[in-house]
Amino acid sequence: MLKKIPLRIRFTLVASLFLLISCVTLMLLSNVSAVHMIEAVATTPALEDGSMPILSLEPAMSVEEPYYEMFQQKTAIATVLIVLVGSVATYFAAGYVLKPIRDLSSEVQKRNIENLGEPIELPQSADEIRQLTVSFNQMMADLRRSFLLQKEFSANAAHELRTPLAVMRAKLDVFSLSEQVDHGTQEMVDSISQQLERLSVLIEDLLWFSKDLPLEEMTPVPLYPLLCDVAEELSSVADEKTIEIQIEQTDCYVLGQDRLLERVFYNLLENAVKYSPAGKQVRISTQKEQDCVRVQVADQGEGIPEECRSAIFEPFFRVDKSRSRAVGGSGLGLAVCKKILERHHAQITVLPNQPNGSIFEIIFRS
Repeated sequence: MLKKIPLRIRFTLVASLFLLISCVTLMLLSNVSAVHMIEAVATTPALEDGSMPILSLEPAMSVEEPYYEMFQQKTAIATVLIVLVGSVATYFAAGYVLKPIRDLSSEVQKRNIENLGEPIELPQSADEIRQLTVSFNQMMADLRRSFLLQKEFSANAAHELRTPLAVMRAKLDVFSLSEQVDHGTQEMVDSISQQLERLSVLIEDLLWFSKDLPLEEMTPVPLYPLLCDVAEELSSVADEKTIEIQIEQTDCYVLGQDRLLERVFYNLLENAVKYSPAGKQVRISTQKEQDCVRVQVADQGEGIPEECRSAIFEPFFRVDKSRSRAVGGSGLGLAVCKKILERHHAQITVLPNQPNGSIFEIIFRS
């Protein structure tokens, strides 16, 4: 329970408890000492001429009772004041001491994939916080170096694979034109061509994913013409499965690059068509709100389990590996969508579509 409380409050509570115990102990000791002192003062010797001193024991508390009660009240009030003042002082002192930690935490939260190379400014003090900042900067530098190497490797590998793939596809096309190819050989050639096509899609997605995708110039992009162009490109795939693509007419537009946004909606609409049963509908709706534009791509497929709705935007994640391979796909399409939308300061999520299917919702902030 105590671990869930902020460190500043936790430190204040511990210090207040220590103050309370110390003050109560001091108050009890003071009261005991006061009782002994009153008894000593009240017990006075009676001297008589020519005789031995005779001690006259008077009841101590009967005379000094009001003074003793006043002393108890003042010590109790002093204890309460000391604990309160000490707790408040501890709270502000803890805030001052923990300020470098809060500043460091704030700077760490600002770090993302875009600014890994920006080191955090070192504090002036030569203490543990400075050493922690140095260690964090070193970790970020190593992470950025590793990320760049991985991205460079992916891009180089994809580029190198495109040439032999193009040669293989050209030779297969030439071979398939031969009149001496029998039916069995033609089936094998078609199967190889299909796998080469899947590999080409994977390489293209890998190139998209490894790109920095800078937004050099943000221009207003009308959504309805863009969505219609994407639907037209996928019309042959949709017609094969007798899937109807419905696009709600709208005059909404967003700021961005139309080429990148076209890739996003192409991937989403292609997935919706691929994973929908034959004879179903795919519906795209757009809604203008006060501070955002909301776009929804709804299909009537099997849907995505709730526990997988955040993971599907990770590279190469598949809900059903066997089914994904059957319909094709590289496992990078949604990851590319998320990366492009992050460049546009947009957010993509998955919602359930009743009675079945999924809704991919994109929110473009104004």
